[in-house]
Amino acid sequence: MNASVVIPTRDRPLALRRCLAAVRLQRDVELEVLVVDDGSLAGEDVAATARAYDARLVRLEGVGPAAARNAGVIEACAEVVLLLDDDCRARPGWAQALVAAAHSRQLVVAAGQVFNPSGAGVWLRASERIALDAEVASRFIRTINLGCRREILLELPFDETFRTAAGEDRDWCVRAGRAGVSFLRVPGVGVDHEAELNALAFLEQQARYGRAVQVLRRHGTHAPMSSRAVRRALAAGFGESAPVGFAMVAAQAATAVGYGLEWAFPSHR
Repeated sequence: MNASVVIPTRDRPLALRRCLAAVRLQRDVELEVLVVDDGSLAGEDVAATARAYDARLVRLEGVGPAAARNAGVIEACAEVVLLLDDDCRARPGWAQALVAAAHSRQLVVAAGQVFNPSGAGVWLRASERIALDAEVASRFIRTINLGCRREILLELPFDETFRTAAGEDRDWCVRAGRAGVSFLRVPGVGVDHEAELNALAFLEQQARYGRAVQVLRRHGTHAPMSSRAVRRALAAGFGESAPVGFAMVAAQAATAVGYGLEWAFPSHR
């Protein structure tokens, strides 16, 4: 096979079905697919979905996305591993392009683009704008769309003390960069991020990011955005639309709240 695709999931069988359907449409590449179910209450639905798309199922007990990815990498059989989130749909050519990029150099991590799906709402558009600007300013790659040689992920596993989906990818990228890994953007291919975000989910997400900043500082892996980069990001948000811009302003407040909470009440991480 050309690559193993590792997909962590928890209680999103419908999103997982869409994700797996898109993976199985990838052409000119042979893929092993591993679904890592991290403690889903709807475990039987997840298992049935995995079987329907000929994916191997790995079961965990709610240990978090970082540990789920590590478990999938350990079980993977191919030389190249592609990481994908269950709320993402890979576009045609995604897997083939990332596999080729991963083979282009010994120590390289590759990523395609992340696209908003058609009709994406304000909260998802704001979230993606924030993530894109953070990727550019802090030079990291999100795990929703990443490919590299399996040996890199075995030698540099994700820090499993990150128990939520916030900060574990930034921490990993900083450590990988320090180990000599380079990062490569592959143009023209990518995934549609079909996250379901309302106002509350968006603000909770941004608060988690704020808490993660404190954790990253404690770990020595924080790569901050400059105030100038933040201003540019907000300007780009308002340039897209006023609602997106105001949502990004609200995100700054939520991040500050999360940062303060983690400072006052440190988590176990």
